[in-house]
Amino acid sequence: MAQPISRFFEGLGFPLRNVRWSWGARSGPVILLRTWDDHFSFKDKEVVVLQDSWFQVNESFGLDERINQLRSIWSGEATAYTVMARVKDRDAIPREIKDYRDDAVFFIERLRQRENGDLVAVLGGLVAVADLNKHSTTHKTESSTEPFPVDSALVTGASTDGYKEKIPAIRDWLIQVCQRRAIVTYSEVMDRFGLTFYPLRNAMSRLGHECRDAGEPIITAVIVNKDTLRCSEGLQAEFGVEDDQAERERCYAHWAPNEPDHAPAAPPSAKPSAGTTFEEFVRRFSQVELRPHQAKFRDAVFRACGGKCIVSGCDVPEALEAAHLEGRDWRAGHNDATDGVLLRRDLHALYDSGLLRFKEDGTVTLDPSVLGQYGSFQGVRAW
Repeated sequence: MAQPISRFFEGLGFPLRNVRWSWGARSGPVILLRTWDDHFSFKDKEVVVLQDSWFQVNESFGLDERINQLRSIWSGEATAYTVMARVKDRDAIPREIKDYRDDAVFFIERLRQRENGDLVAVLGGLVAVADLNKHSTTHKTESSTEPFPVDSALVTGASTDGYKEKIPAIRDWLIQVCQRRAIVTYSEVMDRFGLTFYPLRNAMSRLGHECRDAGEPIITAVIVNKDTLRCSEGLQAEFGVEDDQAERERCYAHWAPNEPDHAPAAPPSAKPSAGTTFEEFVRRFSQVELRPHQAKFRDAVFRACGGKCIVSGCDVPEALEAAHLEGRDWRAGHNDATDGVLLRRDLHALYDSGLLRFKEDGTVTLDPSVLGQYGSFQGVRAW
């Protein structure tokens, strides 16, 4: 890899909208996507371009942009190619690129949706980068006859709108944060909505004034510095809030959920660490949640599984994810505890990629390609 991938995109005439967040770029009727080699299936010659689990990762700017790009490809409005990158650490979030193939890109024949909900690109052959412009004048990615399978409500506008247009979405998200009695950091808000520091400051100011004019608590009190876990001095200077923690409590009370959560209680087998209650583990797990409509599903699965990964036994809430079982789809309303299992984040990725599977009796089976790293889980009884 002779240069950063952003320079590679730019050199091909596809400058990234944002070098930090973008996962692809468009130039006229042609879209160039970045995909990962560990999401590539050699058997099917296809690579994952959108995964359900990605909606739980704090990369909404890139995700939002990816959805818009895929919609154009799906409808036949754009011809598509992809450059495939290797990841430094497949379990890291966000991922970092180790290297990528810079002499050629794959052309995409069509997009399709797998049974598990993933969107994949069916790949054709390789096109030398020197021939890309010429190839794109004759190649056409096949459109789909089916409706685009991603709910438009999941597009936040983060990749296109200015900060003023993003304020309603920011407010809605912060309300969900309040309903979880959680906090978020300034960097998390910037990453999620594609903002830099000054636009974020302006957005927070407008949000705060809207709250004050409506007689509400100042909702931006739930946005804190990642090191101090306290609000900036602007909260006191602009709105006279001297005790940010007290203001957060007012936010939590004002935007408390209207409906009680009837998720099943933790099973007797759940054994939190000494000095830590199971409800504290639930709170920590819920605080990681960034997709509001999945909150109850995650909470229900976490409790039903006793707060532990059913394969590895990991009980660190921040490392766990609620995975939909094969055949269940959150878009179809499959969001009960019985629709999912609790998995460590890396095992969730293997499950979504088809590299980890469960037999009917709950026995774990692994693809031979991952036995070197995960062989200790082969044959484990998950239920």
